[in-house]
Amino acid sequence: MVVFLSRKTQAFLLVAVFFASGVFVVHAQAAKDPFVSELWYLNAIHNPTETSSGKESIVAVLDAGFDMTHEDLADQYWVNAGEIANDHKDNDHNGYEDDARGWDFIDNDSNPSPDISDPRADDTIVSHGTLLSGIIAAQANNGKGIVGIASQTKIMPLRILDSKGKGTTAQVRDAITYAVKNGADVINLSLISTKPDDSLQQVIGWAADQGVVIVAAVGNSNLDLDRDPTFPACFDTRIGKNSVIGVAALDKNGKKAAFSNSGSNCVDISAPGVNIFGAVFHDDTNFLYSTSYGSPFEGTSIAAPMVSAAAARLRSVFPLLTPSQIRLSLMLSADPISGVTPEERRALGAGSLNIERALQTAAVFAGSVSGGTTHNVNQHPSGSLIVAQGKGTEPIVKRVNGNGKELASFFAYDKKFRGGVRVAAGDVNGDGTEEIITAAGAGGGPQVRVFDLAGKPMTQFFAFNVSDRYGIFVSAGDVNRDGIDEILVTQDQGGNGQVRIFTMRGEMIGSFYPFGRTELPVFVTVGNFDDDADAEIASSLGGSDKKHRIKIFDANGRYVRDFAALTFLKTGLRVSTVRLRDQKQDQLLVSADSGSAPWVAIFDALGNLKTSSPVLPQNFLGGIQAVAGDVNANGVIEVYTAPVLNGGPQVRAFDDSFKVVGGFFAYDKMGRSGLSLATWNP
Repeated sequence: MVVFLSRKTQAFLLVAVFFASGVFVVHAQAAKDPFVSELWYLNAIHNPTETSSGKESIVAVLDAGFDMTHEDLADQYWVNAGEIANDHKDNDHNGYEDDARGWDFIDNDSNPSPDISDPRADDTIVSHGTLLSGIIAAQANNGKGIVGIASQTKIMPLRILDSKGKGTTAQVRDAITYAVKNGADVINLSLISTKPDDSLQQVIGWAADQGVVIVAAVGNSNLDLDRDPTFPACFDTRIGKNSVIGVAALDKNGKKAAFSNSGSNCVDISAPGVNIFGAVFHDDTNFLYSTSYGSPFEGTSIAAPMVSAAAARLRSVFPLLTPSQIRLSLMLSADPISGVTPEERRALGAGSLNIERALQTAAVFAGSVSGGTTHNVNQHPSGSLIVAQGKGTEPIVKRVNGNGKELASFFAYDKKFRGGVRVAAGDVNGDGTEEIITAAGAGGGPQVRVFDLAGKPMTQFFAFNVSDRYGIFVSAGDVNRDGIDEILVTQDQGGNGQVRIFTMRGEMIGSFYPFGRTELPVFVTVGNFDDDADAEIASSLGGSDKKHRIKIFDANGRYVRDFAALTFLKTGLRVSTVRLRDQKQDQLLVSADSGSAPWVAIFDALGNLKTSSPVLPQNFLGGIQAVAGDVNANGVIEVYTAPVLNGGPQVRAFDDSFKVVGGFFAYDKMGRSGLSLATWNP
């Protein structure tokens, strides 16, 4: 397939870099990186100062040519250590003679500079590769020009389009293959096509499988990509997994740039893409190219290298991170796009790039983040309760014993988050000890995090669309009976009613809709509710539900039975599992959701009521969360309850006939944000 570079939409084109009023010529000044003040985007993406530690990352930039002698880039280009320049030999036997610093796939030689001898050469196209390279890796503290986002990164320059913008997808494929085989950590593709190329798709999928991070611009035609996809950013919809990080452009106000394409199926994250000052191709003998810097540039092709640079920084500090972990680190740490509708927010991916927070998030995946304050850590299963507060409070999770003594505490999310935390507990890594699972309440993203008992982060993932802000609920149980608990995630009010089942690493292994599609909150629990050895999933509807049905499904989401519970209540129900030691079958602990009197009941799986009772004064309508387990390790199951909304942080303990046996305040007794509770009772 022939490919082109043009301002008009062709079969394949480089995302256009537009000039608002031509190139602004600047003159070098005797100062330390004198034009850094022009780089407004560095603050917008929260780019922290680099340190000298870490592996040197390599970003392959596939573009229309590079200024190989640019004062801010000459020392920043990758050097092929296995090749001797200009000896006319293929020293490293990689099939490319003299490729000491990249390759020109247009002229098939070792000089990836653009050809400016053609009178039809487009100066915008000629400078494009240099501009992107400078954004990524312009040399820092050399007293010249600008500074790159990842100035300790090396650029692998690969020319795949001529100075008029023409090339072929075969050259793009060859360049990607070259980049992977020669050690690139990240590949930047500021390219779009309105038609998919199966061979290119396969090569990109292969590159991602080799551990290379692929970043692609999404295009500049103000398209809805969910309706009119562009490639390679939208190859994920065909590959079936997220192999490409699609990047949209934002303006200086943090909103979608007017020209930027968008769409939740293809955009993973957004970054600044307007009024960009940067390095350009220069040639002292040609007036058109007499300056080394220019402005203003705009385009999603400008936003993409910012994300590529961020990925390079993560790979440098944490070299063992997978492409998926790097993508998740960038997305989980993104700043939300404010002042837009939920649909507009989803169309811009996880939000705006935040490199400082991405580095912190990546540390979690790398296993190098320490936990919170720990006291007398108890590693025995079912020996503690997990508690967290609701909306309006700091996201502090505590692990306490049955008397309320604090064993560990930590921040589950950013200290400024005030949406409340929901918790669960289960052995999600199969080591015989429970882990703590957290979910963000309404107003937070669908971010699930897993911690050890001391509060040290282990892993995290998005359970639903990264832009959703409904809040989520989590529970845990061994759905497939492999000896390892899975994580079940549902949405709060406004979601779609789906139950999603994940491994601790965020791999979704199943999903179903127990009540069909509904915006009401859904609650689920796992247990053995019949005579066989297989697990079942019980579910209930909260919120304004009036039917009060408890539905039971097998591990594959197939309906088994249902029954009505606490039908006198005005609103919906919550559900959890009771594992009684003298019973072969697990039972169901059902409690009132907010809006109803504070009743809790125990049912068997056939719907037979065993016992029930209000657990607070009946004028309290904030809802009750109830969990059961042998927290005190005395061989007797206790039922623990706490208010969900508008109640104090009081945990009450009951026996299985709802006789009070204890209680405590988990947080300041004057608080009225309610609690989330969890325990593990295998």
